[in-house]
Amino acid sequence: MASATRNQTAKKLVCIVGSDAFHQEMIGRIPEAKDWQLEQVLHRTDVQPNGTFDFDTLLNEARAIISGFDRPPDAIIGHLDFPVSALVSLLCRDHGLIAASPEAVARCEHKYWMRQYQQDALPDHTPRVVAINPFDPDIMRKPPLPFPFWLKPVKGHSSMLGYRVRETSELTQALSACRRAIHRYGEPFNAFLKHLDPAELPTDKIDGNYAVAEELISEDQLFTLEGYRHKGETTIYGAIESRRSGRHMSSLSSYYYPAELPGEVVEAAQQQVTKVLTQVGFDNGPFNVEFFHDPETGALNLLEINTRLSKSHAPLFEIVDGCSHHKQIIELALGQTPDRPKRQGTSPMAAKFMVRSHEANGVVHRIPCQEEIDKLRALMPDLKVQLLVGEGQNLSELVDQDSYSFELMDVFLGARAPISLRMHINAAGTRWCS
Repeated sequence: MASATRNQTAKKLVCIVGSDAFHQEMIGRIPEAKDWQLEQVLHRTDVQPNGTFDFDTLLNEARAIISGFDRPPDAIIGHLDFPVSALVSLLCRDHGLIAASPEAVARCEHKYWMRQYQQDALPDHTPRVVAINPFDPDIMRKPPLPFPFWLKPVKGHSSMLGYRVRETSELTQALSACRRAIHRYGEPFNAFLKHLDPAELPTDKIDGNYAVAEELISEDQLFTLEGYRHKGETTIYGAIESRRSGRHMSSLSSYYYPAELPGEVVEAAQQQVTKVLTQVGFDNGPFNVEFFHDPETGALNLLEINTRLSKSHAPLFEIVDGCSHHKQIIELALGQTPDRPKRQGTSPMAAKFMVRSHEANGVVHRIPCQEEIDKLRALMPDLKVQLLVGEGQNLSELVDQDSYSFELMDVFLGARAPISLRMHINAAGTRWCS
């Protein structure tokens, strides 16, 4: 009887794959975390190394770490893109935990497959897309789509190897870049696919070393919905607006939460993603989905679906709602009905500002010291800073960057109103980026 009582009162073992100190501490500040035993399985640098990596090695290392705990896990989650999203799906399958199936995760994360399922679900709201072998010399003789179009790898993240192609010379450059680097994620993705049921996947043989040419769908407004699927129902609990900068306006520069969006736009976006996820067979897992929106015409175009919560949004939820949205996803993974964010944070609005360099390359001469950060935090208590570079670092050494910029630092801020939030962002940016 005493043993049964201990089992009932023991903290839930929650494993977070590919986390780091910044996010582990943030998750630990969730009030409900008092009932969880939070364990990091692999570090962010293990799953996002500076160089190639072996998917099966990471999977086996994660399995060994989890097997080393004194009891089976009650939940396994992650907040990073591939390979973490794939690892989480397989680890949850190992332990019979609540999660989307690995096959559904693959269907969402394979850029070509996702568009095929979207075409079936939303035939009038799907861009033209063509799968291409970047090593095929015939591509140069006959471009896959009329210019301009986007060229992207089937599997990547952070807009890496994504190029806006306007003419033949840019197609040559984009294909050259793809050929040099596409295997970094293509080969691990192929290893992931080998763990899945072939009968549950498309039979087109388009693997992780392919790319896609995609019709342009950009609109003035870009936003993301954070949500989850559970027992066939879609729940949206947050909307975040994204701002862009740089060449082709393709580099993300800032996020704002909550987004200033009409309710009918959020409802229309929810209907679109629900139809696609239903077609894909995705259920019992988190997602965030990006949309382009034209406020004047009402045009709404789904950009991509990520099978995880967004780590970039986590501090924004903490500032506005009092805790990170890891809370909702951990509750879901534990079989509980997640609470909606409660708007009980320190500020009604929050933003993430991505300090970027749009130069071709460079060397970091100086980074802000802790004293400088503390002085600004005295003026802006919600300030959180993540330095992504070190002094003396060559920007070309940074991994998983988009094709047109380097991300140097992330600054999170809260404010009472949009205008004061933008003033705070400008002040921090001027202080550290002049």
